[in-house]
Amino acid sequence: MESVSLPLEQDCSLKQLIAQLEKTIPSLKGFTAGGGIQIAVNQEFIKAEAMIHPGDEIAFLPPFSGG
Repeated sequence: MESVSLPLEQDCSLKQLIAQLEKTIPSLKGFTAGGGIQIAVNQEFIKAEAMIHPGDEIAFLPPFSGG
């Protein structure tokens, strides 16, 4: 598992953070733009419009199946 830390000086939307991540890691663009990735903040799935805060843990989960 790989992790990346980005400075977050104030609250922002997950959508804004994704844009910053895509600048830092360009290969993410194909996955975050409708690529089926689920995003969790502090171990809860949220929508891109949700606000995140300094110290939050954001996880990008690849598509998976099973029961």
